[in-house]
Amino acid sequence: MKNRKLILTMLLVGFVGTTNAQSFKEKMLAKLAAAEAKLNQASQPKVKYKTYDYKDATGISGTYFLTTPIEEGYGTIGLDFTKEKSGEVVNELKVVFGGRSYGDNRKSNISCVLKEKYKRKYDITHFTIYDTDAIFLANRADYITLTEIGENVYAYAQKGIVSSVAAKDSSLFSEYDVETGQILYDQKMGIVNKAAMEKETAKWKKNEVYAKNINKIVFATEDYHLMKRGTTDKPPMVDGKAFKTELDMAGGMHYITFFELPPAKAYSGQQINIEYEMNGKKTDRIECRNRTIPWGKMVPVIETKKYGYRQHSPRELRAYNSYMSRYIQDYAFIQLLHMNKDKFKIGGKYPLTVRMYVNRDGVNGDLIGEGTVNLLYSAKAHKAFAGEPGKTSVWEQFEDFLDE
Repeated sequence: MKNRKLILTMLLVGFVGTTNAQSFKEKMLAKLAAAEAKLNQASQPKVKYKTYDYKDATGISGTYFLTTPIEEGYGTIGLDFTKEKSGEVVNELKVVFGGRSYGDNRKSNISCVLKEKYKRKYDITHFTIYDTDAIFLANRADYITLTEIGENVYAYAQKGIVSSVAAKDSSLFSEYDVETGQILYDQKMGIVNKAAMEKETAKWKKNEVYAKNINKIVFATEDYHLMKRGTTDKPPMVDGKAFKTELDMAGGMHYITFFELPPAKAYSGQQINIEYEMNGKKTDRIECRNRTIPWGKMVPVIETKKYGYRQHSPRELRAYNSYMSRYIQDYAFIQLLHMNKDKFKIGGKYPLTVRMYVNRDGVNGDLIGEGTVNLLYSAKAHKAFAGEPGKTSVWEQFEDFLDE
């Protein structure tokens, strides 16, 4: 319909004088734009803004506006906090969403309780769900939380994912959107998790291999030299004698990082970025994967939630996988080698530095691991990378990929 109107406008312009054509066209386009805006507004779901007469001495209770409706059609929620009941401290929070629940004219709501330990130790106001009376939350009510991220501002999250921000003053949404709410929520949970892991850290530090390599990246020719398979959750069960400071580029090149704290807990909701440096040149996984669709397929996202322990399963710079009958390689690493290929001489040794960062929205945060290893460009490596008769070289395969 919009296209037909626009065509009609253009035809009408053709029948008026050139002096008035531009102003006529602008008026018609302005009317069409206004009509389209009205249609778009009409197509949006209508949102109700209910008010709730809840009050308590702490100031928590009241009506809160939402950045995004939690229950469809309702732009506010009511928080009703109860400090004591029948002379006993209960610290309960009733969250009323606005819609109808099961019979008896009950409003949809959930019941939460204050995590007193968080408040006492870290001054974090954090409520967790313990009961639900909301039809729209059926089968979806697991681990809902409300966490204070500002004065009279709460992040509403489910399984650690913030879906809405609630504030008594809606003008605060210019400062507290959902993305900001997630960041502030993650920061507060990071404080809690770091403190909770102190006892476990002491246990791991009794292990000599771990204690010597905290926040370091170490290398080996075989993955099982870095970790006894299937023991990621336990302090290292290898003696470290097979760790290498030099790797032949023709052979297996594996590495592992020993974290001070598990990234999944210390840096919830973030990504892992790995940076490679040689001869003053650098590449990193996130920059590479964002280049093109083929790059995105070859360099998958690594999320911190996959790194739940103080070490990760061994990763390959480049190594042959007998189960898959092919080489596994990190394309960001191969890109760095390709950038340096004219410098490689048979018998030469070239320092490679690998760094691991946590990353949010493309910006590196804390450095959580770093290590350097010398790469030997042996005669066998030269055959593999530069090529030999009857075999596709590493450079040929990679340059074919770059041409995609």
